[in-house]
Amino acid sequence: MSSERDLLQSWERSQAALGEPQNVVEVPLVPESVLDEHLLEMFAAPLNRFAQDLDGTGLAFLLADSRGQILKRWVQDRKAMSHLDRVGTVRGAVLAENVVGTNGVGTVVAMGKAVQIQGEEHFAEFYHNVVCTGAPVLHPITGSLMAVVTLSCDLTPRADLLKPLIRSVTTQLEQHLLTVEHPASRATLSAFMNITRRHSDPVVAFNPQGIMLQNALAGQISDPDKTLLRQLAAESRPDGRYAMELSSGLADVELRNIGAGNSIVTVTEPPRRFQAALSRTFPRIAGRSPGWLSVMNEVGRLRDQCKAVILVGESGVGKTTLALGTPFKSGFSSATTSLLDAAECHILGTRDWLRTVSDTLREGPRNIVIRGIETLDTPALDGVRALLESHARAKSVIMTLTGRLEDSEQLQLKFEARTFWVPPLRDRLGDLEELWGALSQAVAPAARLRLTSDALEALRRHEWPGNVKELRHMINHLSATGKTDAVNATDLPITLQSRKNLSVMERAELEAIRKALAEAKGNRVRAADILGVSRATVYRKMKAYRLDAE
Repeated sequence: MSSERDLLQSWERSQAALGEPQNVVEVPLVPESVLDEHLLEMFAAPLNRFAQDLDGTGLAFLLADSRGQILKRWVQDRKAMSHLDRVGTVRGAVLAENVVGTNGVGTVVAMGKAVQIQGEEHFAEFYHNVVCTGAPVLHPITGSLMAVVTLSCDLTPRADLLKPLIRSVTTQLEQHLLTVEHPASRATLSAFMNITRRHSDPVVAFNPQGIMLQNALAGQISDPDKTLLRQLAAESRPDGRYAMELSSGLADVELRNIGAGNSIVTVTEPPRRFQAALSRTFPRIAGRSPGWLSVMNEVGRLRDQCKAVILVGESGVGKTTLALGTPFKSGFSSATTSLLDAAECHILGTRDWLRTVSDTLREGPRNIVIRGIETLDTPALDGVRALLESHARAKSVIMTLTGRLEDSEQLQLKFEARTFWVPPLRDRLGDLEELWGALSQAVAPAARLRLTSDALEALRRHEWPGNVKELRHMINHLSATGKTDAVNATDLPITLQSRKNLSVMERAELEAIRKALAEAKGNRVRAADILGVSRATVYRKMKAYRLDAE
């Protein structure tokens, strides 16, 4: 990378500017106000992705401007961070060659090409125990120096491996610049810089390939939330402000479209008065896992557009809650949404039930939810389809289906609907604590049931065949037994306590009861006959193992 001639010339320049190496005793700093924030914003997205792979490598990664001023450092290793702090390689540090002598930043600026400076090849003595591999980032069109990227680490015999690594980084950055130079991308960059000057909030710019630019504050946004923002940007919504549920809570999202496929998203917290008004009107749905949030936001968008939607999932996962846009409870009533139960078709008869659907479509509120369409036969489904076609796009209609995703394929075509899989509770265990709080407040507020850490761990080990409904039943059961305040693992049903605590006999007994219930199709009397025990015994064992919640 750096030849002996290059090093000699660098030392000659350093001596001409600084005299002897002993004269360099510290690294000067410039105030952050003079640093080029927009250069950092331009490269933040690709560099953040690269820096994620540095964990455990002992490498420190630096971005400097064309004057050798450090804009940012990425360090995942404590030893490397301690070293950088000790020698003054921090944000705002000036590592120009005429300031600290030969080094892996300033010498790149002076030469305009990649260099690797090892140990005593550095001019300043406090750099003698490190190796720095730096390379320039050149403008892909003009060839001018835009920035310098440098990898720094303790002296290592494998330093040659860093050379192709730093070249790949600069290639990615120059390709990134080339993308930004596209007319639509240039307009996005200009708008992005204007917005970041006006806002002290996270700002992310997207192009069809993904994240194009992001400011430093966007690092506060999790990757799953950025995925949700990208989905919003890809939906061709008009410019404006939108309320959006992110993993951190409700956010106020401002969308600005720049040409075809390019957009800028600014994320702020909604005003407190708006949050309070929203919570009074629509109680917040518990859950912040990425899969759950993605479905919730998509359903909310399609509800606003009066699109037909089918929500598919296992029993008890919360399909009706998502369809309503508010936590569902028995006796639901709303001035803005009508809830129709498809099971009533078998009570009222197909003709009368379809008449109810027709009246609701004609005279009811804008939002209609039809629950449990898996119970409808073909004539009833055809009737619903005909009614929806006669009220095309006048209403938002969301249907729920308990079953597998493939069960919805024909219905998706029949109703020309968007179909979404609602994840089961076992796939969103991170929501357990929040769900417990929401359900215990709704089911038994006076009991003030709160989970201890061992109880929460036991819940996370459970497979949750009954999903959120099973969790609700459990809270109901605890409340009914008079339990209040702290809930320990020992307070939970035996099947939720550690599997290791079940004896061989208990495991065999549990499996036998499950098989008997399956053979009896849930009939407990028949299951007792199969097992050769009394009904009371079956009931008692089911309660002990909490099989009634399954």
